[in-house]
Amino acid sequence: MMVRTIRTKIIWTFALLVTLSLAAGFWSVYNFYALGTTVATILRENYLSVLAAESMVKSLEGQDNALLVASQGEDATVSGTFAENKEMFFYWYEQALRRMPEGQLGSLRDSLHNARNAYISVTDSMRGMIMQGAFTQAKNYYYESVRPVSEELRSLCFQLFEYNQTGMYNLESKTHSIANQSAYGMMIASIVTLALGIAGTIWLTTVLVKPAEALTQRVREIGAGHLDLKIDVLSDDEIGSLSREFNKMTERLRRYEQMNIDKIISEKRKSEAIVDSISDGIIVTDADMNIIHINNVVAELFGYLDVDAIGKPVGSVIRDERIMSLIRSASQSARDDGESDGEGSGTQVNYLQFERSEKHLYFRPKVTNIFDNEGHLYGTLTVLQDVTQFKELDRMKSDFIATLSHEFRTPLTSINMSVDLLNQELLGPLNDRQKELILSTKEDSQRLTKLARELLQLSKLESGRLQFKNEELNVRSLIESTIKPLHIQFQEKNVRLVTEIPAELRRLVADEQQLSWVITNLVTNALKYTNAGGCVTVRVREEPRGMLFEVQDTGVGIASEHIDTIFDKFVQVKSASASTPGSVGLGLAIAKEIVEAYSGKIWVRSEAGKGSMFSFLLPLDHTHSTTHHG
Repeated sequence: MMVRTIRTKIIWTFALLVTLSLAAGFWSVYNFYALGTTVATILRENYLSVLAAESMVKSLEGQDNALLVASQGEDATVSGTFAENKEMFFYWYEQALRRMPEGQLGSLRDSLHNARNAYISVTDSMRGMIMQGAFTQAKNYYYESVRPVSEELRSLCFQLFEYNQTGMYNLESKTHSIANQSAYGMMIASIVTLALGIAGTIWLTTVLVKPAEALTQRVREIGAGHLDLKIDVLSDDEIGSLSREFNKMTERLRRYEQMNIDKIISEKRKSEAIVDSISDGIIVTDADMNIIHINNVVAELFGYLDVDAIGKPVGSVIRDERIMSLIRSASQSARDDGESDGEGSGTQVNYLQFERSEKHLYFRPKVTNIFDNEGHLYGTLTVLQDVTQFKELDRMKSDFIATLSHEFRTPLTSINMSVDLLNQELLGPLNDRQKELILSTKEDSQRLTKLARELLQLSKLESGRLQFKNEELNVRSLIESTIKPLHIQFQEKNVRLVTEIPAELRRLVADEQQLSWVITNLVTNALKYTNAGGCVTVRVREEPRGMLFEVQDTGVGIASEHIDTIFDKFVQVKSASASTPGSVGLGLAIAKEIVEAYSGKIWVRSEAGKGSMFSFLLPLDHTHSTTHHG
């Protein structure tokens, strides 16, 4: 049977190439499966033990650092609290024991067990001294008793690390062998597929491209105004049919050549010139999603000639699914809603990022439907507003704030330590006036430290550089551990702290530290604005939309004119009798960034004099990616 149509020619050619590609793919999958099995063995047998040993050492260092900081009368904030690191050490210790063979490492198991018990004993003793206020004695006890036990335990962890690392090296040769075999097999299969692909491409070029090029050249001549030319019909396939139809079209064009269309062409060119001169990208499509016009910005962005794009399906020119989904959504909504306001409906979304010539370009798309006089959808206008300059300015602002905040931390740490030394009268006695100045300096330095920390965290959130963990959290345990350190503050102010949490809740995937920060901020804010005898209630409940968290207080409330700006940066709402030292209005802005990073929503309902209720909703099936914004 003679192959006469282009479709048949392409189908047979690509069927052969697909068959060869599948064969090569199956061979590659087989070899990668063997390689993956070996690698999985390495990970299963040794990697988790190596990770456990490393994590044990890290948490052990965190406990030591927390003890040293506590022996100076301060709270550990950089590497975590002692309890957090202790809990992490016990977790990885249990993981290591479960993967440690009884016979080969029996002595190491016993040594780890004994060293761990000894470390618990000496750290409990040191913490007792710290709780009694014997900081100097605790510090000396650390170097005399705690440090030697810590070093011994750290050494045992390193032994476990080296044992499992050696086991991983022993399996390396087998992995290399399988990898080499897979590489050779894939190389041979790729060469064969490439050779046949080149042969098929040459054949298709001969039967398709060359006739198409000849047709294109003749069409260009006709397009230049030579309407008396005819296109040669060289085949019976689609190109031949196209040639015959084009000849018919040129005949009709000759009939209309005498018509007065100069004015129409002039107006069209004028409109196109205006559109092309606009610095923003413009895409105009008809109701069938074929391109009516694109300007130079879009043509350069997608590597297409604007004249060649006209009449083509938008998907074949705009090779970006983000823009395509916006156009499809707007067009479909217009058909479903039957809008006929004459202007269409606008759709506003976030920024879109493109990379061209090693440069980052940012556009804010807006899609608007266009309707005719009868209310039928005529087409869709998509405007890509170039906001690259504004994004660059925003990045520079975030980098400046991050650098400034980071540079603040070192001198502030030195100031805090100096003030503590003076306050402890280690350098000599202080009179009452000097103590007042020292206390004022301490409060100001703490306020600056908090400001630097919040500015740094906010800049990381806005720039997407803050790495979120996707942890499976028990919400009830999270709330209890978060508010536990706050009970003393509530007792001192005589404010009740109540929790309403169901016993059974689905687990939530989020970053425990960041989510705990949001809850702590909302609860402490509620305490600040609640008078003695009042109540703060923390509620959690599961809804179809996600997990809903609520923090309600019986405090002074928020005036209606401040509701819309309460989550903005550097916004504080203070009453005449209220004072929030150390706050610059970044807490709620940071909380909003964290919640929205998980595609969540945060809001407040309040009335002056009747308290407030802050709420935020987190989707149950959402995990955070590496970046957000834009």
